[in-house]
Amino acid sequence: MEISTFELLVKRIAPPPAPPTVARRVVQGYFLTISNLEDKEFLYTLDFHISLPTPPDPDRTLAGNAVVLVDVAGANQPLTLSPAGATVNTTRFSTSFRLGAKQTASLQLLPDLTPALLADPNPDLEVRGFVRLRLPAVFSNAGRPFPIFRRVPQSDSPVKVLLNPEIRGTFLPNNFPGGDGDFDQINYPLPLASGKSLNEIAPEPGGPIFIPTERIPQLVDQLPLRDRPTIDFAELEEEDRAAALVEVISQIEPSAANLQNVSDLLSKLDIPIAMELIRQ
Repeated sequence: MEISTFELLVKRIAPPPAPPTVARRVVQGYFLTISNLEDKEFLYTLDFHISLPTPPDPDRTLAGNAVVLVDVAGANQPLTLSPAGATVNTTRFSTSFRLGAKQTASLQLLPDLTPALLADPNPDLEVRGFVRLRLPAVFSNAGRPFPIFRRVPQSDSPVKVLLNPEIRGTFLPNNFPGGDGDFDQINYPLPLASGKSLNEIAPEPGGPIFIPTERIPQLVDQLPLRDRPTIDFAELEEEDRAAALVEVISQIEPSAANLQNVSDLLSKLDIPIAMELIRQ
């Protein structure tokens, strides 16, 4: 669901040729208070969709310019803003966090205030866009060996949340980072796209995750030996045997010799399936 717009700023309130003495710098961030009204923990994902200028500008993107924090009832905890390899052409950034039953969190998207940015007398960081909240499907095999690569919905019904987005800004003294630290602050609420604070998020449906067959050996090689999957075919349920066979057969090079070998193996297992190569 769409939540609101957002805008990040680190810039003078009046650009040149206005004199610096009357054009303080403002640092502005996006804050979202979210309450999980349900009786279980959920994993939430926030998507930040940004607008890009033409041509792209490194001061108009979240890539390398922003940090994300979450605070439930203690110190701020950093979150990951993905994709990790974002560039000036990236238009969507995401972060995920868990929120327990009946808990409330403060989620903050803030400018990354590096020493160089704070020392710049005329910074020009300005990023705006809109925010979406999702309830992503999560990995699960439901206690069965197959299918392995699958996501399932976190809930069978929409999940209730309370939302309150706002903008908060701090005006830096003209001589900052020197001087006596005389700061001024502002904050104002943002209108919610739904028009109400109480909202319901529909869970994403999930489904199978398709991995190219050429990637599977590489993924297995990266596993420690103790963690590599071993399946006793004889102990599998009939449904799981079928799923295992489909997984294995899908990785076979379709040559006449290979298919004949598979047919011979299936015959020994009393599985009435024969395979042959059909040329188009």
